[in-house]
Amino acid sequence: MEIYIYSRERLLSLDFLYALAIRITELNLSRLKSTDWLASTIFNFEGTIYDWNGRPLYIDDAIVDRAYGKDESGTWNSEVKRFVDHPPQRSPRHSMLLRLALWCAAMEIHGTPVLD
Repeated sequence: MEIYIYSRERLLSLDFLYALAIRITELNLSRLKSTDWLASTIFNFEGTIYDWNGRPLYIDDAIVDRAYGKDESGTWNSEVKRFVDHPPQRSPRHSMLLRLALWCAAMEIHGTPVLD
């Protein structure tokens, strides 16, 4: 199986962030369990994930940690869920690209694409 992540522009859009908030909320997991779910989904996938440039994404043991940076407690997972009730006003920072890409891939793997 192959997963193609959306373009950089799409990942960093308000539409994507809002739709992702809905998908993460639908998982009905705590902020830490959400990150665990993301990691498990990515690491257990046996196909190829292609990044926003169409290149195979190298999945190493630290990719989720790199994507979350200093947010070890997963507070972003809780913050993004708030966008369901209060849609985002600003596009995500470029530094969020890998995190958003992993979520995009995980939702595709799960069968619930972020954007239809």
